[in-house]
Amino acid sequence: MRAQRLPGAGEEAAFLAAQGLTLRRLRAAWRAVRAAMPPTPLLESPDLSRRLGRPVWLKAEVATPVRAFKVRGAVAKVAELRARNEAGGLVTASAGNHGLAVAWAGRRAGLPVTVYVPRGANPVKVAAIAALGAEVCRTGIDYQEAAEAAEECARRTGKRLAHPFDDPAVIAGQATVGREIACSLPDVAEVAVAVGGGGLAAGVGAALALWAPAARVVGVEMRGADSMLRSLAAGHVVALERVHTVADGLAPRAVSERTLRTVARYARVLPLEDESLYPAMRWLVERERLLAEPSGAATVAAALEGLLAGEGPLVLVVSGANVTPADLARALAAPLPEVGGA
Repeated sequence: MRAQRLPGAGEEAAFLAAQGLTLRRLRAAWRAVRAAMPPTPLLESPDLSRRLGRPVWLKAEVATPVRAFKVRGAVAKVAELRARNEAGGLVTASAGNHGLAVAWAGRRAGLPVTVYVPRGANPVKVAAIAALGAEVCRTGIDYQEAAEAAEECARRTGKRLAHPFDDPAVIAGQATVGREIACSLPDVAEVAVAVGGGGLAAGVGAALALWAPAARVVGVEMRGADSMLRSLAAGHVVALERVHTVADGLAPRAVSERTLRTVARYARVLPLEDESLYPAMRWLVERERLLAEPSGAATVAAALEGLLAGEGPLVLVVSGANVTPADLARALAAPLPEVGGA
């Protein structure tokens, strides 16, 4: 893929630098990700294009080495630590995919990794993390409690913390999704991404601001885990007492100040009900021959619900495929959806 030239400093570059997303960091993340993996496929969807009345493409992040976009941020984080001669043991907390990504990036770099996961974490993801040689620590009822344990481990041991979304190196890695889209589809109008902690939305928003400034991000957030929507309405981070969603990858109790500021500038965010996820997963299997976990299918679910009407090319980021057998069975038993009354 021929990468477009980064623009010079300007208003957007200055804003992004204030979030830690300097042009230097974005360039370094692009090089690190390109060294680790090829660009993921951008697949045209004739069915959705016909039904939505606009060109629709699927960005298949299910094709990364860990079958989720999170590997990008993990690779960028490890590369930055090594460039600073700070590479040692890594610790992180994750509902699954970020931990899997850090385990993969750590093994690739020869670094030990410890991953804290909630006690009820997706067993498919946990088994994959352990298979990559990472130490897995089960603790807490949700991501937030696992994150608190990981932060304490970092303070106690001196290991480097790899935060899944409130880390500019990680966000810069996720920005490579947006840059790949801008390179392959220069006239893209909107890119839809799932919103959990907001790292992917922030990264893609940053990339589009620099490489496809006419395009916007559409965030899709689960109604039972809507910290970003509440925070945008309040103008500050709103932490939820509990989250309720089958999309385990989209279930932090709170976003971060950094992701909130960046998403507020570059994205609009829409709520989505859990009930739409399993039909979307089935649609992806039957119509596109793509496997997705519930969080990975959120953007497609929003399209199938008729929430993404508009003009110009639309890209739906299918963000992960690490689905449990139980969730896959539920998806295949779900009704095949129609699109927004089409």
